[in-house]
Amino acid sequence: MMKSLHLRFWIIPLLILVPLLAMYFSGVKWMQELVCPSINWEFGIVENIQNLLLLMILTINIIAIIKKEKQIEKIVFILLSLFTLFVFLEEIDYGAHFLRYFQGHSDTLFHELIGKANIHNLGNNAKIFKRSVYPLMLGLFIISPFIIDKFKNPIFRYLIPHSWFVITAFITILSYIVPRLLVDFNILEDGGFGVNIGEFSEMMIYYIFFLYLYEVIFEKKLQY
Repeated sequence: MMKSLHLRFWIIPLLILVPLLAMYFSGVKWMQELVCPSINWEFGIVENIQNLLLLMILTINIIAIIKKEKQIEKIVFILLSLFTLFVFLEEIDYGAHFLRYFQGHSDTLFHELIGKANIHNLGNNAKIFKRSVYPLMLGLFIISPFIIDKFKNPIFRYLIPHSWFVITAFITILSYIVPRLLVDFNILEDGGFGVNIGEFSEMMIYYIFFLYLYEVIFEKKLQY
């Protein structure tokens, strides 16, 4: 059990994150191209890990719809499945970068209707979306595991994650702060993401929410 916890909450994240950061800041062109291709970073390792994690989240949400017994849980996981599908489509720009690569244009139906490749690039939506996640992560993964004993309601106890999530949340914070500081203070040369260097932390955000949903779906049972 302890080995599983170590593997899940810090070994796997660091085994993925540290090599990617090393490659990104290596100054070696082919390594940087693997992480963040100059032709389009959407085809790089970081973005594709994000897409894979979203598909994994979508998959376990669908399993939960089938597996969970209570009607309210099924409804919640249907909504989560739809939301995850929306985030996945946003990540791939509704297929625009695939069209651009294979057909030389990115004229998706979504782009024709909205005028942008995705919703999160409209106005300040990207900042709003990201900043709304941080308070949720703070409360859910860092604060709530330490105050679980104060809650007697079984729903709250069901939703509050394992205390080991604090470790993964801390790694998630570092995945944003470290590359940002390395670039801002000109310690290492940026590998291609530029202002979007937060892609590393975005990858970790998807990972921690996958862990959380996995725990809720496969390791907990709502009782009330």
